[in-house]
Amino acid sequence: MLGVVAAIVTTMAVTCLFLVYAQPIMRRVGPRGIDACTRLVGFFVSAMGMALVFHGLTEVLNGYGVVPR
Repeated sequence: MLGVVAAIVTTMAVTCLFLVYAQPIMRRVGPRGIDACTRLVGFFVSAMGMALVFHGLTEVLNGYGVVPR
């Protein structure tokens, strides 16, 4: 339990630091870097969404016996 709490607090601290220093980070990365990061994050979010859809679909098909476990 302590490890989970430590991970959550660490994630919150890193997120807070990124938000506090967002303007200097954006100036340093530049518009092209921001565009590249946006595309990467979009790709990862869509990949996670497709994984959730695939997992749900296989669970439904397993329930009907169409796909063996």
